[in-house]
Amino acid sequence: MDNIEPTLKEYLKDCKKLVILGIGNTMKGDDGVGIVIVENLLKHHHLKEDNCQQDIDSDQIGRREINKISNDIIILNCGVVPENFTDVLRKEKPDKIIIIDAAIMGEEPGTIKIIDPEDISKVGFSTHSLPLSLIVKYIKYHINTEIIIVGIEPENLDFGKSLSKKVYERSLEFTDILKDILCSFENKESIS
Repeated sequence: MDNIEPTLKEYLKDCKKLVILGIGNTMKGDDGVGIVIVENLLKHHHLKEDNCQQDIDSDQIGRREINKISNDIIILNCGVVPENFTDVLRKEKPDKIIIIDAAIMGEEPGTIKIIDPEDISKVGFSTHSLPLSLIVKYIKYHINTEIIIVGIEPENLDFGKSLSKKVYERSLEFTDILKDILCSFENKESIS
């Protein structure tokens, strides 16, 4: 995880609008790590119900799944259906997207890596309705944006389980990194 923070900071250096997608199933152990991370980010920003975006056309998306923490930072809790949020992405037109998900990479549980969208087919993402590679291709085709994927190696994907201790601890470490990065991003935004 040592190179994650500088890589993300460099990635966001010229970013004007950022969307973070948390993906996963919290009922399947470590598969829910992407959701846990975005929920922890939202707790950190003390979101109130009025700060949530309300002008979404889709009946499939609830208010707590789309969260604007500023005009230029949006956090999406996508669950297992990130494809349901493509209209939001097309409407918001972010220039950078960070996708956070459990990824079977053959690493030690809790390992966090940046996955190049071009290499996405070499990594296992388990519970999505559509393959993540297809969703990434769709987003790139319809939105002029850059995408970075943060994969967290799961230990346990059993139904009815919560996050394993190792993955939970790593998720908290990564959440702290994201908090610092978002704080810097917001400060840069207010200076501009």
